[in-house]
Amino acid sequence: MKKTLFLGFMIVINLFKGQTTFHLELKDKQGKRLPNMSVRFVESSTFERIEKKTNNLGVLDMTFDHGKQWIGSVGEMNNCIWVEMHGKGVSQMQMTYDLKDWERQNRLLPNRANIQFKQTKQKHAAMPKPTEDQSALKIVLQNENQKPQANIPVVLTCFALLEQFIGKTNSAGECVFLVPNNNDYEIDVDDINSLQWFDFDEHSISQTLFLSFEKKSFTEKQDGKYLIQNIPDAIKPSSSHAMVRLVVNKEGVPLANEFVYIKTSQANIKYRGKTDKEGKVVFMLPLKTKYIVDFTFQKDAAVVDLSRMRGYAEMHQTINYVPDPRLENIESFIPRVKDLIDLDVNSFVISQYPTSDEPVELFLKWGNKFNVNSKEAILEVGFSVNAKPKKNVIPKNLMFVIDVSGSMANDNRLELLKTNLIEVVNKMTPQDRIGIVAFDNVVYKALPSQYVTNKVQILDIIRALQPKGGTNISLGLEEGLNQLLAAKNPDLVNRLILLSDGYGGDEPQLSIDLAKNYAAKGLQISAIGVGYDFNNALLEQLATIGGGTMQMAGDPTHFNKAFLKAFDGMIDPIGKDVQLEVVFNDQIVYRQLFGYAGEKVSLGKVNIAFDHLFPGLQKMVLMKLDVINSTQAIENQKVIARLTYTDPATKKSKIIEKELSPTWTTATGLLDMTLDMNHKKMMAVAISNQCLKLMAERFARGDRNGAENAAVDGVRQFSQLFPEAMPEDLNGLLLKLQEYVSVFEQLRQEP
Repeated sequence: MKKTLFLGFMIVINLFKGQTTFHLELKDKQGKRLPNMSVRFVESSTFERIEKKTNNLGVLDMTFDHGKQWIGSVGEMNNCIWVEMHGKGVSQMQMTYDLKDWERQNRLLPNRANIQFKQTKQKHAAMPKPTEDQSALKIVLQNENQKPQANIPVVLTCFALLEQFIGKTNSAGECVFLVPNNNDYEIDVDDINSLQWFDFDEHSISQTLFLSFEKKSFTEKQDGKYLIQNIPDAIKPSSSHAMVRLVVNKEGVPLANEFVYIKTSQANIKYRGKTDKEGKVVFMLPLKTKYIVDFTFQKDAAVVDLSRMRGYAEMHQTINYVPDPRLENIESFIPRVKDLIDLDVNSFVISQYPTSDEPVELFLKWGNKFNVNSKEAILEVGFSVNAKPKKNVIPKNLMFVIDVSGSMANDNRLELLKTNLIEVVNKMTPQDRIGIVAFDNVVYKALPSQYVTNKVQILDIIRALQPKGGTNISLGLEEGLNQLLAAKNPDLVNRLILLSDGYGGDEPQLSIDLAKNYAAKGLQISAIGVGYDFNNALLEQLATIGGGTMQMAGDPTHFNKAFLKAFDGMIDPIGKDVQLEVVFNDQIVYRQLFGYAGEKVSLGKVNIAFDHLFPGLQKMVLMKLDVINSTQAIENQKVIARLTYTDPATKKSKIIEKELSPTWTTATGLLDMTLDMNHKKMMAVAISNQCLKLMAERFARGDRNGAENAAVDGVRQFSQLFPEAMPEDLNGLLLKLQEYVSVFEQLRQEP
């Protein structure tokens, strides 16, 4: 059994004027002092880095006299100390070094908004006796005066079981659970998710856990999809909710009577408030959560981060409102056909083809059997590249330009991006160079270009990246290109990788002109579009001008794949001029292809072209077919797949061929096509691509009704494919279609 102990891993210091003296005492789980332990701090705006060690008594004393926020790491416990520089003072901190508990405390959890949990009510009046495979947990809620908090909802959420165990505290503030062993549980109290956690091993036990919690001293009401708070003037923060005071300015002037929307980054909870005559608005928000601020004509304007706050917390934050022209003029929100991108189906497919000794392997699979009533069929065609990367790879000079605007807090995008960037750095060698520029509405010179000789320093800088405010792409791009040019080496691959949604407050032409100028100086530019609504027109131009590639990381689960594609894409390909040909017989007629656009169809044949074959590449397409006069003789009518490519080293053409016969069954009923989850995902992404294109075409012709119907039809088809729960990685596509439906509803209401 894992006991949940808050070990004092993090601290937020709010002081007054002058310098801050910091005192740390570090011990292990047995209370033994830890000497010579590495303690590293990074300032979150300048990315200045300070590295110290505890003395022989496990103590570190240091003084901060500049900067705004210092993020500290101890040993392998990263970002475990937060020092907010608001002035003069002395802070003493005792920390227990427990890496396992730290990792558990900071685990990235799935997005609850995309999960359909089974709900199991708990009605135990007293502590039940544990069973062979279940343990009992009593949770006691008390305020700071140890007064019981009665009638408060308490939920144990288990992501492994996809189950929530639901209870409510009694008059003594107690809520009792009997839950399965060998599982990890998040403890949710009222509207606070993951207030604490408790994990059970295989042993059945009874345990009591006391938690500090205070009832709301304000009221809330639901108004459509928003919570409206009624907050008394004399209210104070509690141990459960922080008081968040926001000041909204537009062009330096306080903005009165403006709606302010607050949403959690990983749930469906949304709040709405309105600024007073001084541009101020107050919210009471649950602790341990990160929030994103929206305005009517600006999304993801800022981040309110309460995820590290404990105790009685107040936050004051000023936000600059910069309206998005696409939202101010709602008609411009509907994309043009040329601005759309066909989402890569393979980015959403989770299955992996088995590896083999062959450099390239073809795979064929029927999605159904055949009988006399068969009218249609599904054929899966795929290939994987098993060739290993060449050993003598050219060293790389990489400059990552990273968007740290408010939108990067959505779905933990920046945290996941950082995790994958760390993976890339760990693969690099001392012969490689790396630099990092971050940007929101200003530029942060996070990591000047340098050889990868001190990975601890590089990884500390990456971990210190935090989502902040607006977006100015050209500023970030120019700084990154300048640094890359200064470090340009003809013996290295000199490439900039831009990670952004591509929308900003600056003119896109500024970024395009920069790309042209620096591409002429021998620099390469690649782009990874973040989010489902990224500016494909801009990012694709940047990558094309810069001689690089553009990838899509629309969903957090695809960051890793996009990163690896961009990284591995710098390795020499093992094949070019790739053609996949599928040949059918007379009884099978090609109808539709999912997973690719631009196929060439001729009598009994479909041709698909790909650019290059890189090590580790996997592609999958799904073909929908009509069956003509189905008889058992169809078993003799083989389908042939043929992959051809040119080896760039030998200039020789290579051919891989595979054939597959239909499977006949004597069953006479109408057979459903066997669509596994991967097939359904491919069809869903194809539906999204098709409906968005149709919507854009009709809207451009002035057919608003037809455009709206195309978006509505996309939502309907998604629901048909997934009638119960939408897969998490497809949820963003559905939300985008639903957003367009809402835009058309708004257009209909305009005079």
